[in-house]
Amino acid sequence: MMGAVTQRFVRASTGGAETFLRADVAPCLLAAGIADPESLRGRSTATYEGRGRPFGFDARGVGRVFVRPYLHGGVFGAITRDRHAGDGRFESEVEAHVAAAAAGVPVCEALGFVSRSAGGIFRRGWLVLRELPGARDLLAVLSAPLAAARRRAILAAAGRAVRALHDAGFDHPDLHLKNLLLDDAQSGEVTVRVLDLDRTVRVDRLPRERRLAGLFRFDRYAAKQAAAGAPITRADRLRVFVAYAGPDWPAREERRAIARRLRRHIGRHARLTKAAS
Repeated sequence: MMGAVTQRFVRASTGGAETFLRADVAPCLLAAGIADPESLRGRSTATYEGRGRPFGFDARGVGRVFVRPYLHGGVFGAITRDRHAGDGRFESEVEAHVAAAAAGVPVCEALGFVSRSAGGIFRRGWLVLRELPGARDLLAVLSAPLAAARRRAILAAAGRAVRALHDAGFDHPDLHLKNLLLDDAQSGEVTVRVLDLDRTVRVDRLPRERRLAGLFRFDRYAAKQAAAGAPITRADRLRVFVAYAGPDWPAREERRAIARRLRRHIGRHARLTKAAS
């Protein structure tokens, strides 16, 4: 059951699809052909990296629209691929986007989802968001030449975005540089948005250890990219953490203790990864 935060969305069955779209844009999206998302690839205005080859297109009365197919990952991904038991996963991500935005977390604007039958109880799904032309993920941004002041501002914005996510109670299972998006094409201000809220869990108050687990996971990914040759320094990673901490959490000495714990965590993970390869 969808929560109260998504009461502005409407359901419809049309063209063999089930749609759950924001009421103010639903007629325009349906007129544009969103009920059959894959048919829109031929008129896409942009394509993106990621599973399922996400793409964007122009919809009259709406503007730029981003479409991301849902695919399974992990061990069973090759078997189940794009087949899902019902629409629950799609609904949950739309709800997470709406709730996060309402809580002040910088995320992309959710327009809804579309699902179609994949045989029996199985469904294929597509997430529909407002596209942000010119926005880039932080791994790509940090891998390009940047003025020092701008680099610092972007890293600080990343730390604040993750802090806002955690303060709102969201535990993101896949927090890393490619799931943070630099969005400064319109206003010129440095805004970093959190991407891919699929499978996020929200609680009333995110416990300290779950916050740290998310930060460690984020930092471990950055350290791994640096080891692979990306120009991401230890100072870059610490700037994200310091911005996350802000003036109130944690105290300086504790911050140093967490940094030491983080280094041990990264080293231990690197040794385990090497042993498994």
